[in-house]
Amino acid sequence: MSSSRIRPGLAACLFGAALCSAASVQADETRIYKSTDASGRPVFSDRPLNRSSKVYAMFDGTHLWPRSGTGPISLPQLSVRRTSVEPIVQRIAQSHGVNAALLKAIIEVESGFNANALSPKGAVGLMQVMPATAARYGRFDLYSPEQNVDVGARYLRDLLAMFDGNVRLAVAAYNAGENAVIRHGRRVPPYQETIKYVPMVLERYDRFRAAATY
Repeated sequence: MSSSRIRPGLAACLFGAALCSAASVQADETRIYKSTDASGRPVFSDRPLNRSSKVYAMFDGTHLWPRSGTGPISLPQLSVRRTSVEPIVQRIAQSHGVNAALLKAIIEVESGFNANALSPKGAVGLMQVMPATAARYGRFDLYSPEQNVDVGARYLRDLLAMFDGNVRLAVAAYNAGENAVIRHGRRVPPYQETIKYVPMVLERYDRFRAAATY
């Protein structure tokens, strides 16, 4: 991340300490493009800069998401995807004793509910499970929505147990690995991605929990 650059106007909106005001966000979605400059460094912007420019993510006015997927997704599309996997999430959450709202929060941030998502690092499917992590629990087809959520829920359950039910630390460990959390004194590791990732998941977790009470 240290070698990437972000155009100044976009940086203030995406990564600044203060969020953009509602007046400055004119649409529900903004495409974020990743380009390569003349020196080969990645550059992020809100419009294509050159022939190397490709859609990287969507900015919803508050957060960049999903972390991995096949491109931007509108909020209505996201809702349709979420609804389609809701029965799977509920069933597996109950089976493994994990809060369904937390599973959905992780899935939304990780893949935007895209079962075919594949990250550059090799994480697969709805919960962006690494094959090495899945191998701890057996053999799984990580492109199967049910099997992917099943192994992701198992891993999350174990992380919650490892960190005494601390959701914040379990979420951090889901992103950075349990050893990173332990190595940093059982605190959220000071990794740029993890520092952004944890509040994104927790915000959605709170929202999904609140929705479930109505």
